[in-house]
Amino acid sequence: MLADRKYPLSLAAFFGLYVVAGKLGLSLAFVHASASPVWPPTGVALAALLTLGYRVWPAIFAGAFVVNVTTMGSVATSLGIASGNTLEGLLGAYLVNRYANGARAFDHSQDVFKFAGFAALLSTVVSATVGVGSLVLGGYAAWADVDEIWFTWWLGNASGALTFTPLLVLWLRDWRGAPSRGRVLEAAALWLTTTLIGLAVFGEGLARFGLMTLPLTFLCTPPLVWAAVRFRRLEAAMLVTALSGIATWETLRGFGPFASATANEALLLLQLFMGTVSVMVISAGALVEERRRVGEEREDLLMRAQLARAEAESANRAKDEFLAMLGHELRNPLAAIISAVSVLDRLGQQDDVAMRARGAIRHQITHLGRLVDDLLDIAHVTSGDIVLTCEPLNLATSVQRSVSNLASTGRLERHVIDVRAEPVWANADPTRLNQIVANLLTNAIKYTSPGGTIRIRVGGEEDQAIVGVADTGIGIPPSLLRHMFDLPVQGDKRLDRAQGGLGVGLTLVRRLVELHGGRVQVFSEGPGRGSEFLIHLPRIEPAKPVDSQSVLRVVGKVASAR
Repeated sequence: MLADRKYPLSLAAFFGLYVVAGKLGLSLAFVHASASPVWPPTGVALAALLTLGYRVWPAIFAGAFVVNVTTMGSVATSLGIASGNTLEGLLGAYLVNRYANGARAFDHSQDVFKFAGFAALLSTVVSATVGVGSLVLGGYAAWADVDEIWFTWWLGNASGALTFTPLLVLWLRDWRGAPSRGRVLEAAALWLTTTLIGLAVFGEGLARFGLMTLPLTFLCTPPLVWAAVRFRRLEAAMLVTALSGIATWETLRGFGPFASATANEALLLLQLFMGTVSVMVISAGALVEERRRVGEEREDLLMRAQLARAEAESANRAKDEFLAMLGHELRNPLAAIISAVSVLDRLGQQDDVAMRARGAIRHQITHLGRLVDDLLDIAHVTSGDIVLTCEPLNLATSVQRSVSNLASTGRLERHVIDVRAEPVWANADPTRLNQIVANLLTNAIKYTSPGGTIRIRVGGEEDQAIVGVADTGIGIPPSLLRHMFDLPVQGDKRLDRAQGGLGVGLTLVRRLVELHGGRVQVFSEGPGRGSEFLIHLPRIEPAKPVDSQSVLRVVGKVASAR
């Protein structure tokens, strides 16, 4: 919307343009002085209402009144015609704004067709009906001529909307935009070609070769499609209007494929043809523009994705470097603290309080040491520095050994440990396999209350060797299951962080298992229902004969039973 101080100037400008266009259109009226097959004012009115808003309706009303009152009819009939023309413009603008994207109707091909239906074919019925009705009621038109006058009025307004509205809207909206550059010669060739073809098809050029009666109007479409594909829609609309002017002039001179009919019929056929061509060209230009925008958006998204990937890789490298640095830096103070505690054990007080304090310090140091080791291992796995030393292993024996090693530290004393292992072989690194099992057991101990049960199972299913660790602990909420093996980030609410850990143990388990060509799964029926972790490794044939009988080993509070 223009600023208020420019509003009177806008009204005056469109009033003058409407009057000039109206007088030009009525100069071509044949069936009735107020009904012309060529009516540019409809395009002027729609363009004004779409680009400047509904406030310009007084200029349309005044312009229509002046055009008609100075041509034919009375003040009353001129007021009726002006009312119909104004209502036509307001209805067309409302429908286009509501359903066809308003002044952007020519940016999308589907909106172009909506514009043609609402503004050119539907709203123009109002002006034709009100205008012809005013003439009949005022005694300036006979009932016998109503059909011909109404059809001429309606089709003239419709063609005016299709031909002139796109030109004016695009010009008012995009005239400050940069024109197509680097195509001066191409633009000159396009205009010259269109002009020559227009003169040849609609002028006397074909008559000289005896081709006047042939339907060669399709020859006009190639240069217009050329304009739609290679240039802006504004330039294509200008070319359509120029061709329409050439065709109208030559048809009035009695030349062209439509000149065999009466003057009014010839102009009606011509305007119908040019309106169709205008819709085709503008929609083609909109389609080309849409494809160009899609291509630019795709390139932009691709570039942003590449930048995001590069940033993510850089952040990941920085994270790995930080983890490695943190692990190495923490080792030195931890070693010093351990040495100091050992000295205190030899020189310090031996009362219960001092011994419990040193025990707590030693326990926390051990915990910190495991965290540091996990951090370093994750950094090494991510950077590819870990190289597995794999060999054929009986997982039953290896897992039992891992359980025994952890039991020797006393960490399993407060839980019921149930181990059932069947001989099954896999190609694995013994050290890393022990680390995997130890991390799963440590995780189970952390989240299972004293007296709870931890079950370890080893077996095989088809081509898979499976190690399972299940507990009767606090369980896992469904929302956290899918994130249990992800490295925690800031703000993460995972269970291990709530319990005071970094939550890197399970991440390390997943990455070590994947290095072995396997996968890890987690299951839980919800809070308070315990959890189960399953390790799947590629199964191999036994490297040596083993007893196929199932092995049961019980550690902790479970009574021995088979």
